[in-house]
Amino acid sequence: MKKKYDYALVSGGFDPVHVGHLRMFQDASKLSKRVILLLNNDEWLIKKKGKPFMNENQRKEILDEFKSISQVIIQSSSESSSSKAIKNFVRNNPNKSICYCNGGDRSKIQNILEADVCKELGVSLEFGVGGKEKAESSSQLTKNYLGNVEERPWGNYHIIAKNIGYQIKEIKVNQNSKLSLQKHESRSEFWQIVKGESKITIEKKEYHLKEKEHIYIPKNTVHRIENTGKKELIFIEIQLGENLKEEDIIRLEDDYGRV
Repeated sequence: MKKKYDYALVSGGFDPVHVGHLRMFQDASKLSKRVILLLNNDEWLIKKKGKPFMNENQRKEILDEFKSISQVIIQSSSESSSSKAIKNFVRNNPNKSICYCNGGDRSKIQNILEADVCKELGVSLEFGVGGKEKAESSSQLTKNYLGNVEERPWGNYHIIAKNIGYQIKEIKVNQNSKLSLQKHESRSEFWQIVKGESKITIEKKEYHLKEKEHIYIPKNTVHRIENTGKKELIFIEIQLGENLKEEDIIRLEDDYGRV
């Protein structure tokens, strides 16, 4: 079957790659002799969603193995459009018929940021490549992606969100277990009990909190939480301060020999 173009350009973050991307690559290979993937770099992904799910070299290594893709080029620019990468490719491949592929989520020319540069360079726009409907979304796949679970002798925690000045953790405490008696020089904390029953010590006072109850711990305040229920204790910890590292924990007493 005769191919319509010498090259088909496909751009995106592909972080992570999913079945919709696969269908797009397959359709692009039916249009052209060679499919060139213009891969958005890590800086582009940081601007779009805060952080990459996989770094650019990992994504390139995986995508290089797709038999429908001839070459993967990591874009040098982190601008919102792939116009610079398209210009560079056309300049390096003169007198070739080239198209720029758009999937089911980019069906209108006014939504194509690269439309003007494609028109200027004689690059054809192809729509509905991979299907007219969007099959999947990388953002949807990773929206509930959380940080690695950190195991501790009393249970575990993982970071839900983090930015300058704050960090949010989900913390799980095993039955009959408690965290160390501790304080922090650089941060305050807000605890929201999600499940189970707890005994919370703040300085010389004790509080017995259960589901839907909360408490605030100022910085430089001695505190501890203990699971006093018959099942796992789960609470959300919101840390506020300049130094949110684990090294800011000053342990005064500990059941696991970490003082």
